[in-house]
Amino acid sequence: MKPSQLIISILFLAITLASSLKIAGTIGYYTLFTVDFIETLCENKNKPELHCNGKCALSQMIAQDGQENNDPLNLDFLKIETVLFLHSLSEVRFPSVLTVHSFDLIHTDNYNFRFSDCIKHPPRV
Repeated sequence: MKPSQLIISILFLAITLASSLKIAGTIGYYTLFTVDFIETLCENKNKPELHCNGKCALSQMIAQDGQENNDPLNLDFLKIETVLFLHSLSEVRFPSVLTVHSFDLIHTDNYNFRFSDCIKHPPRV
């Protein structure tokens, strides 16, 4: 794999993981650093009688992220038909690579049918 392809793949993977772990990271931040979360993001700091403790801001963040994912996709560009005319190639040359496979197949006939004229009965007791 080329280094540029590797870098692009790692970048795409990092962006995908960051976007998918956004809610989990927010909830983890709230769980681990509740006091800091309340101080920085809580809107009801001046109303301690609500006993919100930052849950209002957390629920708004989760709801906002859920609304972003539910927006319908704009697929109007699919209605526009784009026709491309390419000139025809007069001759297509494929590199000729000769691969010779030699298989040593040995036919083994391990099956032997033994027909016996006499029938052997079990001994009588």
